[in-house]
Amino acid sequence: MKHSKHRGWRYLMIATIVFFLGAGAWYFILPIQQAKQLEHSVIEKFGWATRYTPPADGVIQPHRLERFIRVRETVQDSCSVFQDIMDNVIRIESLESDPDLSAGQKVFEGLDSLKSMFSAAPTFLEFMDARNSALLTEEMGLGEYIYIYLAAYAEQLSLEPQGRYAGQEEAYLSPRARKEFVQILGNQLAALQSANPGQDDSTLALVAGLQAEMAALEEGSHASPWPDGPPSGTAESLAPYRDRLSPLYCEGVVRVEVLQKNKGFRLEG
Repeated sequence: MKHSKHRGWRYLMIATIVFFLGAGAWYFILPIQQAKQLEHSVIEKFGWATRYTPPADGVIQPHRLERFIRVRETVQDSCSVFQDIMDNVIRIESLESDPDLSAGQKVFEGLDSLKSMFSAAPTFLEFMDARNSALLTEEMGLGEYIYIYLAAYAEQLSLEPQGRYAGQEEAYLSPRARKEFVQILGNQLAALQSANPGQDDSTLALVAGLQAEMAALEEGSHASPWPDGPPSGTAESLAPYRDRLSPLYCEGVVRVEVLQKNKGFRLEG
């Protein structure tokens, strides 16, 4: 009877552990699945980012910029939370060399910063969901969003190596993102050459500019596109919106901004 009772408690403990492990896994897996579903909805509606063809002359229409700005406004809360997490990463990295803190203070501040860092994964998913939901609402695909983002914030992106997040990889475009943008510029180049077979001086200048930027991104001499600013037609279309666009740039969160989690992912079947 006593052995039977012990076995009963043992089975109950095992069942409890299994339950909490399963619940914990579900707690993390479900949001990831939902995020994938949402991004796939964007891809299904507008196509893969690399298939986007920008306007041949690079001029971004006002109504598309208005939509882009509304998407930027939607992600601002998540951007701020991400920056707080990155600030805590930097703080942890600097604690050991801080001569003004005692060992006890370093432990206390380190644990406090770690608490914030634990929210990195949920914050990442929240950002992706906010961005992708806004893209669906604004009828904008990832390719167009990435194109406008990299053109609108070209100068800010080039300053990241001197910014407060210079040592964090999140502050820079990934090699994959640069490669994808080269494909987008290639689509623009093909459209430009097809639309202007005669190629006047302005077209020739834009063709040369696109080819040079694609080469610079491919060879790695440009860490981000257009460090001196986008081509004149694109820059002129962005100029009236500079005062609204600049405050919506989120320093240090570049890698996440243009990330596609669903590359190669399919839900069919």
